[in-house]
Amino acid sequence: MRFPFSDYFVLFGAVSLVLGILGYIRAKSMASLVAGGISGVGLVASGIIALLKTGSSSVNPGYIMGLALSVLLLGRFLPGFLKSKTFYPAGLMALLSLLGIAAGISGLVFY
Repeated sequence: MRFPFSDYFVLFGAVSLVLGILGYIRAKSMASLVAGGISGVGLVASGIIALLKTGSSSVNPGYIMGLALSVLLLGRFLPGFLKSKTFYPAGLMALLSLLGIAAGISGLVFY
């Protein structure tokens, strides 16, 4: 049985939403809430689109969307992690973004 890479994007989106809410609660950061909400909803949507993809096109738009969001999130969080050397939250999000890039590429290649 092959791993449905779309599931990863749903999970990644849920984590992004939760971390955005935690950032707002702990640091009163409205930016964390908005960015976590937008990226979380986008990642969940990309997972759902990838899962429900039908048609004859060989390109799955859900995986492209998840891959693009993962690249953008990596660009946001990797520099913060390299600067601060703290795993939470920048390192965690950078790691999840790298896994999202791998899932997006794998989904496009294998599905």
